[in-house]
Amino acid sequence: MAQEPINIFARIADPAGVAAFLREHAPRVELDGPDGTWENAVVTFGRGRSEQVLTFRHSAEYYSEPGWSDQMAGMRGYFARFPDTPRKEKVLLLTTTFRFSLGTLFEPDFDPDGDPRLSLLFALTQALDGVLFTPSGLRDASGRVLFSARGEEGEDPGAEWPKVHGSVSLDSPLGAAMHDASRPRAADEGPPEGAAPPAPGRVARRALALTAVTARAILEQDDPQSETVQRTYADLLAWVGEIGIDPEFEPPEREVLHRPLGQLTGRQQADATWRLEGLVVLAWALKRYEIPPHDEVVPLNPLWCSLGLLNAGDAQDLLARPELRSREEISALRNRQFAVHWRLRDQYLAPKPMDFAAFARTCRFGPLDITGLPLVEGDLAIGGERIDRAPPERFRAALSTALERHVAANWLWEGPETYSEASSAT
Repeated sequence: MAQEPINIFARIADPAGVAAFLREHAPRVELDGPDGTWENAVVTFGRGRSEQVLTFRHSAEYYSEPGWSDQMAGMRGYFARFPDTPRKEKVLLLTTTFRFSLGTLFEPDFDPDGDPRLSLLFALTQALDGVLFTPSGLRDASGRVLFSARGEEGEDPGAEWPKVHGSVSLDSPLGAAMHDASRPRAADEGPPEGAAPPAPGRVARRALALTAVTARAILEQDDPQSETVQRTYADLLAWVGEIGIDPEFEPPEREVLHRPLGQLTGRQQADATWRLEGLVVLAWALKRYEIPPHDEVVPLNPLWCSLGLLNAGDAQDLLARPELRSREEISALRNRQFAVHWRLRDQYLAPKPMDFAAFARTCRFGPLDITGLPLVEGDLAIGGERIDRAPPERFRAALSTALERHVAANWLWEGPETYSEASSAT
């Protein structure tokens, strides 16, 4: 039976990056053009009668305006006809983030079980922070069903969402609502109606849960057969049990924590590792650690030590006597994180320098608090370079760092109950 056609949709538009990824991860690949403008990337597995081919099809015209907006409106219309489930609204919002697409052609058709071409497809989709579109629904970067034409019964509870869930104009009603939930606020203004800022004890439990999750993710970098690694993992699980924080883990976090060594997906490991940048914000709020500059990632061992990793006595002391910084301090941090995240996100969407200092004073959703941020020629600096001149890898790291710290700051300010659902809107 013929399999459904599969297309990648993603927020990261990087055909040259795709070309480089395929050269590094595919057995044999041939492109029919330069790295930035190729139309067909032909990947070949095996030889002779066992040969299998996966062709990635790329058209810059397809994901360019004005047609792209119509394409995405059509996708939303298509998904709107699916049965109503709790995920529908989030899926419709997710389509607003898409800036890139790749088609696929399998020759011969793929085998759902164990086909190496699917493994390559999934790895590329993970690298693009994308999803897989098929006529029957939307799948995550590991092929699990996010949203199904069969309704909720066809959805996989373990499916993982891309890091960014929505990207809409501030002028639209939806964009205005998203922005209002995350915009800078004075400390005396308070969080919006219905917000539920976490109490000190909850912040302590969440910090220790993220400590465990990030430690598990870092262990994945080591040899799973090493006795030292296995012993450390056993100590980690014992520590979690001894301090009694199991109810705090969200389902995807619990899966990461208990997945056997060496068996995390690349996406699970990357997402859990980046949670270190949200964890440092919680540790700061608990008066345990200082937040590094926006263009530096946090050193993990001192951060973990400050929260009592593998030291049940220290962790239990934190749980027994948690102390949070003032609402004024949290508000100030949240506003600065908004400013940093906004500038990095804007540069990602429209790469060009700007007078960020002037913008921060005069923008309609400001003024923005850029106190202490390094500027070069009026714009945000990364590693001492103006943002548009920063090395791409440092820019990407700063953007991921800003997103995680912004989520944590918003959660401290207004909740919601589920940490991973805190706003990252700019």
